[in-house]
Amino acid sequence: MQRVKNTLKQLKGIEVLSVVDDNENTILNKRLACYSQKLNSNIMPHSKISFKASDSEIFSWIISEMCLECREEYFFLCNGIWTKIKIIDLYLAIKSLWEHDVSKQGNLKIGTFGFLLADAKWSCIMETGCDSRDEYNYLIDIWYYIK
Repeated sequence: MQRVKNTLKQLKGIEVLSVVDDNENTILNKRLACYSQKLNSNIMPHSKISFKASDSEIFSWIISEMCLECREEYFFLCNGIWTKIKIIDLYLAIKSLWEHDVSKQGNLKIGTFGFLLADAKWSCIMETGCDSRDEYNYLIDIWYYIK
């Protein structure tokens, strides 16, 4: 939990609303499990962008493809713990979320780029980053929960 608190303190462009309660956590984890089961190497990503793209291009791509908006609330999976956030400054928030698991060592950035969000209605999971399906591009996956 301390790692989550430390990560959340470093995020810019967002307001941390809460760490989710047990009920919300159960619902979100069930949705995440369904999403994880559907995602496999045969599934085409919603969108992709080259690893060679600039930070600005990557952040604009994420905002556009995920249809993220300022003043909207989302659930952010932070080190395995769901937290509720509100985006205050869209560009800063996306940059901060994208780099939340990355540290700087000199001019190098070490770690994993990307993040996972669920919408405030618990009906959509959106993930961006890289995985084994594509060795040259960052990917976005969007999955809608259908009852």
